[in-house]
Amino acid sequence: MAQFQFKSDDRDEIRQERRTVMREEKDASSAATDYMAFVVRLMGVFMLIVGLWMGVKVIVEVWAIYRGPQHIERFADAIDKGSNLDKVLASLAAKKPRRSKQKEGLIDNPKQEQQDTLRISYFLAWIIVILLLMLIGRLAMAAIKTGGELALYDLQIKRFARLLMEEVRDPDKRKK
Repeated sequence: MAQFQFKSDDRDEIRQERRTVMREEKDASSAATDYMAFVVRLMGVFMLIVGLWMGVKVIVEVWAIYRGPQHIERFADAIDKGSNLDKVLASLAAKKPRRSKQKEGLIDNPKQEQQDTLRISYFLAWIIVILLLMLIGRLAMAAIKTGGELALYDLQIKRFARLLMEEVRDPDKRKK
């Protein structure tokens, strides 16, 4: 059998070329990775700031409603104007008793009784406002959590890599 032998100079040249090419590829991929890590962190900080801003706005709005609950009345009026909920419920619930009271002469002004009825749209407005504030607060918390995770991008990747290496080194752990 004939063996082909390289000159030692040729081997060294080939190794040097491979090292140079590998370094260039590594530098290019490292630059791209660093750029993407920067973009991810920047987006994380942006999301964190937006989440904090949303949370503060929710707190301010809740405090404003606590200090001035009459703001709910505008929302209740909008609900009633769009759905006529109060008029429909008042007409269905009090149709028969009102007629009998009017015949007996117990009610002087039927419009006054209609104004004194319970406004369902007011209570519905409170429920809707509270649910909306809770939804916006939940979205703010999710934005803060996600933004924080993205801002700490390397920490998550390092933790994942460490767990992955532990699994690769000790395959018996996976079977348990």
